[in-house]
Amino acid sequence: MNRKVLCGFIALIVVVGLIVCSHIGPGKGTIEAAFAAESELGPIVMVATPTVKVSKNAKVVIMGCGFKPGQEVRIIVDAMDGVLSDIGYALKPTPVANTTGAWVTTWTLGRFARLIKKDVVYNLTVRDGDFKVVAHAPIAFSVKKKKKK
Repeated sequence: MNRKVLCGFIALIVVVGLIVCSHIGPGKGTIEAAFAAESELGPIVMVATPTVKVSKNAKVVIMGCGFKPGQEVRIIVDAMDGVLSDIGYALKPTPVANTTGAWVTTWTLGRFARLIKKDVVYNLTVRDGDFKVVAHAPIAFSVKKKKKK
C-alpha cells in the first residue's frame, strides 16, 4: 500500500472519529451512543488522493461508507464552472456497497485529463441509482506548466 493511500485511510478514520465524538457529548459517553451517532451521519465519501497530478494514466482512489448494502453508486465530477461529467465508464471496479455499506474504486483519468483546467477545484458528487445526491468530496488537480521555448 503506498503512502498516499495509507495517509488517506488514516485521515478517514480521524474524521469519522471526530464526527462520532462530537455527537457523543457529556452524559452520552457510551459505545451505543457512538454507534447511534454514526448511523445518523449518512453516507460519507472520501478521495484518498485529493490532489492528483494530471496525466491520462493518473489514478484516483475513491471510497465510501455508510451506504445501504448493495446500493448502486454513481460518481459525477462537478467542476466549479458548472460542467457535470459522469465518470462511471472509468471506474474499476464499479462501485457497489458491500454488506457493511462500504465500497472502494479507482478512477483512471484517461481522456478526462484533457478537460481538466488549471486552478479549478472539482467536486465528486456521489449519487444513488435514482441520481439522488447522497455525498460529496472535493478533488484538486495539479496541472503541469508548459515550458516556453
